[in-house]
Amino acid sequence: MSRTYWLGILLGVLLAASSFAPQAQAAPDMMPLLLSAPWHGSYVCNQGLTRLRLTLRPLPGGSERRMEAEFAFSADPDNPQVPTGSFRMTGTWDPTTRALSLKPENWIDQPVDPSYRMVSLEGKVFLGDGQAMIRGRVATYGCEDFAVWQFFIVPATGR
Repeated sequence: MSRTYWLGILLGVLLAASSFAPQAQAAPDMMPLLLSAPWHGSYVCNQGLTRLRLTLRPLPGGSERRMEAEFAFSADPDNPQVPTGSFRMTGTWDPTTRALSLKPENWIDQPVDPSYRMVSLEGKVFLGDGQAMIRGRVATYGCEDFAVWQFFIVPATGR
């Protein structure tokens, strides 16, 4: 399949995700839980559409919270030639703007193919009713956008 086909699929997913019904106000104590649970989605680089599992772990520190992450990629059923791999990342999470910035650190599981490189992510967390999404750009040459999701149960408020 062509690169244009994959870009069209990712664009469609991102446009559909932009229609999240915004939640009036997420409970502040939910954000650490959301950030530390695995996120699942996809991204596009030179190899085409690729599955992504992003696991974030908050680290102690200031108003911009330091984060560490594991970026794990694998083949999408429509793009089965992509190998599996994973690497560690570090970066920051700004709770005020919900901006996330992650830079690569080191390989955990490096593909044999030397054309696969670690990438950086620049994104923002969006909250909806029972769902959350991080979307943004893969800030590395030859790459495009990414989007990862979570679904969660909103805790009931006491009456």
